[in-house]
Amino acid sequence: MSDLERHLRQHYEEQKLPDDRVRAILSAGRAAARARIRRRLLLAAAAVVLAGVGWFGLRPVGESLHVPVATLIRPEDVGAEVARFFAPTGYTLSKVSSSPPELLAWLQSQGAPPGLALPRGLDGLPSFGCQVLDVKGQRVFLICFFLDVAPAELAAGGMIKPEMVVTAPDGSMMKKSRPLVHLVVAPAAAFREAPAPGARVRFSGGDSWTYETWTQSDLVYVAATTVPADRLAEVLRMM
Repeated sequence: MSDLERHLRQHYEEQKLPDDRVRAILSAGRAAARARIRRRLLLAAAAVVLAGVGWFGLRPVGESLHVPVATLIRPEDVGAEVARFFAPTGYTLSKVSSSPPELLAWLQSQGAPPGLALPRGLDGLPSFGCQVLDVKGQRVFLICFFLDVAPAELAAGGMIKPEMVVTAPDGSMMKKSRPLVHLVVAPAAAFREAPAPGARVRFSGGDSWTYETWTQSDLVYVAATTVPADRLAEVLRMM
């Protein structure tokens, strides 16, 4: 028996109340005590809920789950990421193959858009490799092609080396990085400044990078290379 009940019983017994009246008063006291306990528990639970709502409300959706929040991008953002990825001389592509269909199949397995297809002008070039890049939370899909390959190398089949042997001005032989053109594809819905259908937009970046972008169906294409702009235009004019 609690102190409260003992004191109540002692008090009302001294008042010479009937037993049924004493029992009723004690029962009401116990009910009031239980009600106070329930109120305390409800207030504590409400405080926990409000604290949780405040914690999530102060953070963007995605940050609380440690997931990067994707934002709409521009073709220039794609170009900057391509330049960043290929800046180190020791970059590594996730998939390397001289077979463009094999690279396309790999990109599809990584979530590339179903309508991804190689435009004319690039579909006849030997491929080097492919990669999935992250541009401000948006996944974009890249495939690389060699621009200058000797007929003998093509006839030999197999993998083409990313370096070629050239003759220096002094007549010595030296290795030189083989020029590449990179094609990046992403859904048009990922862009906030996609080219108008039928329009082709050129822009340049740092370190002599040249880009051309266009929209086809519901996809945006960005071609990137470090060769002169007229060389890229020559390839893309075949499209």
